[in-house]
Amino acid sequence: MKQFRLLGMALLALIMSVGFVACSSSDDDGNNGGGGITSGKKLMSITEDDGETISFVYGEDGKLTKALRKTDNNTDYIDVAWNGNTITLTTHASWKENPCSITLKDGKISTADDGESIQSTTYSGNFLAKTTGYYDKDYVWENGNITKVTDGEMAYTYTYYTDKANKHSSIDIEDLRLYDAIPVEYGNLLLMAHPNLLGTSNKNLIKSVTRTGTSNDYTYNYTYELDTDGYPTKITEKNDSRTTIYTLTWE
Repeated sequence: MKQFRLLGMALLALIMSVGFVACSSSDDDGNNGGGGITSGKKLMSITEDDGETISFVYGEDGKLTKALRKTDNNTDYIDVAWNGNTITLTTHASWKENPCSITLKDGKISTADDGESIQSTTYSGNFLAKTTGYYDKDYVWENGNITKVTDGEMAYTYTYYTDKANKHSSIDIEDLRLYDAIPVEYGNLLLMAHPNLLGTSNKNLIKSVTRTGTSNDYTYNYTYELDTDGYPTKITEKNDSRTTIYTLTWE
């Protein structure tokens, strides 16, 4: 089942600005360079103000082994197995989901095969350029940030806080549609933990995202509270109809 999203638009906006890594407990500014799968602080949990919680479990090597999403009395989760340049992601939910085999090249996602389709990801150097397959998207970069994402119908445009570095904000994965690189439900949780699996992350924190090209266009605006190392501990997301607050913990 293709990206049967239960996270909702709010969480869609929250889980995208993750600098694509989640790793050793020591702070390492290299996590924004896409140079390794593990670096910087580990993202341990994201809690929405309605009580929904996502938690992350890592092995001794700092790689994600399990991620759980809890809503009310329901818990869905993924298991993640690492074997050289292959990652196997298995979704456990109330519906049946095929395991997804993810192939890495130079430490970055090259293909993801869920048995129904193969999603391919291409790069310009270390920068994400395109995803093709079940989902086709093009990424435009300016000044170290993704400023536009297009899929032939819809377009997403972004502004950034030039004075706030992106360590690992967990907004990018959803807002930048990065989860389309892994075409199974909850594949985004792997990317939240390890954003560098898609190469270099945004240099700065997202300030706003605007979608155009549909009858349901929108703009989301973001503000942040950061810890002493610059990692976001609270993200406030606002649009015309609601405000959502996410609390993040790190280790």
